[in-house]
Amino acid sequence: MKTPICHRLVVATFCGFAFFITNALAAPVTFVVKFDESVRKEPVTGRLVIYLNKASLHASPMHKPAEGFVEEDPQPIFGVDVTNAKSGDAITVDDSATAFPRKLSELPVGKYRAQAVLDMKDENSAWQREAGNLYSDVVAFDTSTAGVTPVQIELKRVVKEMEPKGKNVEFVQIRSQLLSDFHKRDVYLRAGVALPVNYDRNRSYPAVYEVPGYGGDHRMAIYEAARRANRAKGSVAEEVAQNTFWIFLDPESPHGHTLFCDSDVNGPVGQALIKELIPELEKKFKLIAQPSARIITGHSSGGWSSLWLATEYPDVFGACWASSPDPVDFRRLELVDIYADANMYTDSQGKEFSGARFDGKVTMTTRDENGMEQVLGNHNNTAQQWDSWQACWGHRNADGNPKPLFDAVTGVIDHAEAESYRRFDIADRLRKDPNRFAPIFRSNIRLVCGEQDTYFLNEAVGLLKDDLEKADPAKRVNAGYIKLVPGDHQSVTESGAMKAWPTETMVHLRKAGHLKAAATTQRAP
Repeated sequence: MKTPICHRLVVATFCGFAFFITNALAAPVTFVVKFDESVRKEPVTGRLVIYLNKASLHASPMHKPAEGFVEEDPQPIFGVDVTNAKSGDAITVDDSATAFPRKLSELPVGKYRAQAVLDMKDENSAWQREAGNLYSDVVAFDTSTAGVTPVQIELKRVVKEMEPKGKNVEFVQIRSQLLSDFHKRDVYLRAGVALPVNYDRNRSYPAVYEVPGYGGDHRMAIYEAARRANRAKGSVAEEVAQNTFWIFLDPESPHGHTLFCDSDVNGPVGQALIKELIPELEKKFKLIAQPSARIITGHSSGGWSSLWLATEYPDVFGACWASSPDPVDFRRLELVDIYADANMYTDSQGKEFSGARFDGKVTMTTRDENGMEQVLGNHNNTAQQWDSWQACWGHRNADGNPKPLFDAVTGVIDHAEAESYRRFDIADRLRKDPNRFAPIFRSNIRLVCGEQDTYFLNEAVGLLKDDLEKADPAKRVNAGYIKLVPGDHQSVTESGAMKAWPTETMVHLRKAGHLKAAATTQRAP
């Protein structure tokens, strides 16, 4: 779900806001941003964002402001739209810019580091992965109480196309006819494939399909291939590596993580995966084309995707391991009940809904999360977490962007729009059709979430767990389970429940008969 802004917006706010209020304010600061003809000859149109961090609060000067937020520091960001700006033109960022957490004139006196990004692509949730975007080096400045301080920033650098490369990993890209027809442009599906250790090309293998969390993509297969090569000898993890392909799917789109659900905005993403990409992978890599040989897994946004695919396509995926999923019950979209609550930002008593907590302390509100996204773009088109959810689960506006679930300024919820979200409410689907979904959960799905999840995702998981017990009160003994265990959004991955997954995987594959010896001992070069 949530990590820094190139993945998921995360920043400590409440504690950090104190220095915005108690410190002396600097004179109004403005930024003047330019780019040279040597960098780009054509005019530019896009969203210009200035990222700051307070230099004194960062131990490492290697951290660049535009790389993402540091949780202990509410780094300010400022955004403006740019239209047909030419080389040499001065683009001014001042108090008219969309700002978080405060406008520029309220910036406290101090030493800062700034970095500018001009995002022109709208292809991905991370500007660093969009070739052609412009960005600056880090510029240091010191505010003063005497007069306006114009900070000059030059967009000197261009994001380059990144070709994924790695040992014992292959990459697949195919044109999706389904998605290309929907969007009326070429759309591609991508996967990174980590090969089995001691790969035998004469053997058919089961496959583990992993949906990355927010900000991850198919290139994560490079790291999986490296981990596989270094598994402890004789360990269960090594056994998994020797007996499976591990395939990372690319969940990215112009509106962020697709969650691999067919949506009004993103199109038939789930169908494209099932009907186009998986058949191509099974042809190319001699995979076992049986549900029991297709495992789906993921954490965070990948966890939600895995649960959705496992329940929507049980005849494709025969087993699922999911952790810390995005909200699985929209009565707790984080802490908000979108069907009953009037406002996304405050409860009936006017208290702000919490959005994140670290070490037991609330550090971020739902209003904060959306305020940061507004800086990156104000048409529900930032490809960040909240905008991506609305693209996955909501309707499509006339401009092609997601219809807002709530007013971004006031937080007032559109309940007619909220009702349409029930199509993707995993717990609601279970409640309405227990005969269809309860057996899938009991036999196919293993779900783990931390009881102190950083983003309160345990709240929705707890509701889902209760609903499953009501839907199937006999509690039939089977492979599936839903477990709430000690841990937060990340530390849960070190829990005993999740460390048992490799063993559970091998039990599943052995029971399904997918661990047969290779026909020959010939190995891949």
